[in-house]
Amino acid sequence: MALGRLKIRRWKEWENETRSLNYEFSHDPSRFRLVRETSFVKEHTTLWDMHPVLLYFVCFFHQFFRSVRKADYLTLRHGFINVHLASGSKFNFQKYIKRSLEDDFKVVVVIRPLLWASAVVFLLLNVHGWKELFWVSLLPPIILLAIGTNLQAIIAKMAIEIKEKHAVVQGVPLVQLSDNHFWFKNPGLVLSLIHFTLFMNAFQLTYFFWIWYDFGLRSCFHQNFGFIIGRVFLG
Repeated sequence: MALGRLKIRRWKEWENETRSLNYEFSHDPSRFRLVRETSFVKEHTTLWDMHPVLLYFVCFFHQFFRSVRKADYLTLRHGFINVHLASGSKFNFQKYIKRSLEDDFKVVVVIRPLLWASAVVFLLLNVHGWKELFWVSLLPPIILLAIGTNLQAIIAKMAIEIKEKHAVVQGVPLVQLSDNHFWFKNPGLVLSLIHFTLFMNAFQLTYFFWIWYDFGLRSCFHQNFGFIIGRVFLG
């Protein structure tokens, strides 16, 4: 939650810029341009935009370096305001995202029966020699990397769709986000996967500290100490 709030806090400067008198001149919203000449489209459409495999390959690494750029934020803000509010409205998009994060946080900290059931299944499969808990600990980072890649690909695909229209735009291009961009056309699935990832991390770390407290760090539960360290590190 703290990391999410910290990341959103960086966008406050960009939001304040949209309210300044110099915004129109610094971001030239009054000048007509082809969509391919805008910053948002330039940053997300290059040689790999015609090759889905290369697109996802680049998006995989993009999530580690400035996953949300200034052009991304301003473009998504412009698209949100045009869909839900009057064009040119003085809406604080950064505060809206902050409130949305808090609402989502209330969802992902709830432990549902299905999550408890998954924990019971993992414990039942924890048979000697299988190293099941170690392999289960690989799921959270794999899921998070897949989600990050998918979200980056969604932004890139929106830029590609804008570019393919060969339209003329005044200022920031208008993106059109739909459920079709998400897996199985279900944006809620992404939140559910993040929920599962947080629960699995909490479960793994709690299990480790509980065994440590009850039986000691070098008990038979921690027979292969290298696997234990790897599991905690991944968590």
